[in-house]
Amino acid sequence: MNLNKKDILSIYNYFKKSALKALNKGDNELSLKQVEICAQLAYQFNYFYKDQDLEEILALNSQKINSGLYYNQLKIKGRYALIDTNGSDNHGLTQQYIRALIAAEVEFAYIYEDTDLSRINIILKELKEYPKATVFTFDDEYSYVKKSQMILGFLSKYNPEKFLMHIMPWDVVAVVVCNQLKGVIRYNINATDHAFWLGSSSIEYNIEFRDYGYTVSLDKRGLNAEQLLLLPYYPVFNRIPFKGFPKTILDKSVKIFSGGSFYKIYGDNGLYFDIIKKLLIDNPNAVFLYAGSGKQTKMERFIIDNDLKDRVYLLGNRSDIYEVFKECDIYLSTYPISGGLMSQYAAVNGKPILSYTSPNLSLNYVEGLVCHESSLKITYENLEDFYSYGRKLCSSESFRASKGLELKNIVISPEIFNTELKYLLSHNRSKRILNYQNINYETVSNLYLEVENKFEPSAQKLIALRLKFNIIFFPKILINMAIIVFKKLLNV
Repeated sequence: MNLNKKDILSIYNYFKKSALKALNKGDNELSLKQVEICAQLAYQFNYFYKDQDLEEILALNSQKINSGLYYNQLKIKGRYALIDTNGSDNHGLTQQYIRALIAAEVEFAYIYEDTDLSRINIILKELKEYPKATVFTFDDEYSYVKKSQMILGFLSKYNPEKFLMHIMPWDVVAVVVCNQLKGVIRYNINATDHAFWLGSSSIEYNIEFRDYGYTVSLDKRGLNAEQLLLLPYYPVFNRIPFKGFPKTILDKSVKIFSGGSFYKIYGDNGLYFDIIKKLLIDNPNAVFLYAGSGKQTKMERFIIDNDLKDRVYLLGNRSDIYEVFKECDIYLSTYPISGGLMSQYAAVNGKPILSYTSPNLSLNYVEGLVCHESSLKITYENLEDFYSYGRKLCSSESFRASKGLELKNIVISPEIFNTELKYLLSHNRSKRILNYQNINYETVSNLYLEVENKFEPSAQKLIALRLKFNIIFFPKILINMAIIVFKKLLNV
């Protein structure tokens, strides 16, 4: 049974009321967990981008949880702290910011919330080699309440002047801590600028990486222009030896590569699959490769139904992604949701990008992700123009090389990133100008609901797991979960 907006908001409000009820009863841990699931649902559907009720619930939890802790008001000038929810080597923006802080030769603490330190081996090695870095990690699993108290206890002794958050959109621990840091200048690194996240009421500044996030922050997060700073980012690679391609791919084939989580290519009536088919028909010398994670049943069915087993190849989740890009010729941006990091991988490897979006999905314009040092037209809104450009790329190796080189030369470099972050943190201003965009918010939220209903019911699985026996109060979720279990039993 398909969910609608009313269904989602009903479930959301159920958890929000539960969070407030738990707070009033003094059960801070439950309150934080219910806020967390509210944020996860809000992130999944993006009907709104800030909930002031949740912000206030977190602030009240912060006061109660840490009421016995005294935060030293003496701040050490030039000392920073960076909290990281779920960072891992060669993923996200952790290493870019750490390396920039090291390049600035400042004293800083790195706070890592996860207990799995094997995920940050490279990060820890770099921090260990820098004498002005202090690392705070957890040796065991703790409650959210205990974690926030331990972090705040550490910060009350470390006394940073500035506090940066590189966190997941639903990180209640970091926001609870942030609420207590009065007198500290607090920054959020807006890595998920297209979606809902917690903490916008707790910060002085929000570091955007493109105009899209700036617009959402102005329109929907209650932040003003003076709080919004712009700093694009560059990709960090994991240099793993190339694992190869399927042997049936001919060396002379033009390799059109695309990738990302499979949910990014579902929606808008399967247009992405029509695009793949048209590109292969137009360009008999081309093959299509896709690397990514998630539910790939629709792609497998597409290959079978169109007899494309010798032209479409699923590569799985590739750890050697940098080498994959080097071995391919063209990058096809995902649709209806584009992939930011993948577009950057293509650009820094000098690979031309084929990108289409409908005009009402402005989050897909890859220009904001790669055109940092100069403007360049990349994304097409007209399919015929898009296909024409695809034919030019597939027919000429020299044309591909020239277009790829244009991209490679305009992505922000690590050196420029380092310089601009130092300036940003010193002056609370950015060297770059932010521009307002027109965003069709309803189209975006409808797209996420379509994916949930037709392809990947990830939000409903999360809801069912948290509701347990209370799922009976939401019959649509109950029926949908029963259908999933039944199909799994029948191996359908």
